[in-house]
Amino acid sequence: MNIPRLGWSLSAAALVTVGTAGSLHAQGARPDSAATHTVKRGDTLWDLAQTYLGDSYLWPEIYRLNTDQIEDPHWIYPGESLRLPGRVEGAQVAATPTDSTRPFVRPPVEEEQPRRVAGPTIFAPRYLARPRRAETEDAPPPARVPMGDVLRAPYFDGDHGPRGAGRVLIGYEIPGIDKPNATTNFQLYDKVLMTPPAGSVASERERFMAYTLGDYVENVGTVVIPTAMLQVVRSPRNGDAAIVQVLELYSQLNSDQLVVPMDTAGAGANQVPVPVASGATAKVRYIHRDQTVLPSLNYYVLFDLSAQDGLKIGDEIELFRPRVDDRRDIGPSIPEIAIARGQVVRVTPFGATARITSQELPAIRVGESLRITARMP
Repeated sequence: MNIPRLGWSLSAAALVTVGTAGSLHAQGARPDSAATHTVKRGDTLWDLAQTYLGDSYLWPEIYRLNTDQIEDPHWIYPGESLRLPGRVEGAQVAATPTDSTRPFVRPPVEEEQPRRVAGPTIFAPRYLARPRRAETEDAPPPARVPMGDVLRAPYFDGDHGPRGAGRVLIGYEIPGIDKPNATTNFQLYDKVLMTPPAGSVASERERFMAYTLGDYVENVGTVVIPTAMLQVVRSPRNGDAAIVQVLELYSQLNSDQLVVPMDTAGAGANQVPVPVASGATAKVRYIHRDQTVLPSLNYYVLFDLSAQDGLKIGDEIELFRPRVDDRRDIGPSIPEIAIARGQVVRVTPFGATARITSQELPAIRVGESLRITARMP
């Protein structure tokens, strides 16, 4: 008989043995098992489920037992003591020969071995709204802005976009049939030719961002919309174009799109934002979205506060509808209404960009009010 989910294979004789030891198994397999695991650097819920439960896809069972300390299954931190499901004990009992007349003695826990650092750690939607903590709770773990949020975020630049930009030319690969090299819809790992930005030597393994220009917002600047990350595989030689490979794709990549060096300044911050009582206020000036879909979680909003206002990547913001005072004796004042919250992921001298992390109402629109609620140290 096979139980494919956990990868066990039991003969009929083994099933009889398990049945004889059923009471012991039931006693050992408690939902609130005392078995724990202290998180080490590089641990993931995926790995822990494979080690203790025999199946990586059972990671939600560990997560559900530890929701008091795991806010987002994407992040577990060294030093956390995680409870393990009761089936850990049950699996040990079933795998150990027993005698109905002899009490079962739990085998000693072996020293845990180091685990791999690289690999997937995401077992839920990529972005989850972080629940608000009460003031009496312990401080949250350090805020980390994922690098992908910084790289793909649209941002404000000067009236005509970045100066001295390079340019995507044509596909590097020669087509198998007699037709010109590709100029549109490049895909991941395609190689293309590129003119480097002014002042760049485009050394091998150097990375660049391709982009298109969006709308011009009056008194702020032009929106720059990243489309792809490119990595140099051969530098320009003897007047040749550089050869680059598409490493990440955020939107459609075509010839004649512009190129700038990759900028990750401020990303990877490791501090916790400090709440502020009365932070600076601004207006939402641009929302990057499909025009047929209402903005929601993970959408980017651009507003008119900048690096000159002291903004940093990792600051937290709140969208709100201001209080409306009583007018013309029509009734009481309308209180302030919370709309959504977000995290700043890009700051330039012209403006800032935030990703929506939680939402109260669907009214995320250009012109809504916005204020800073927490600042990075």
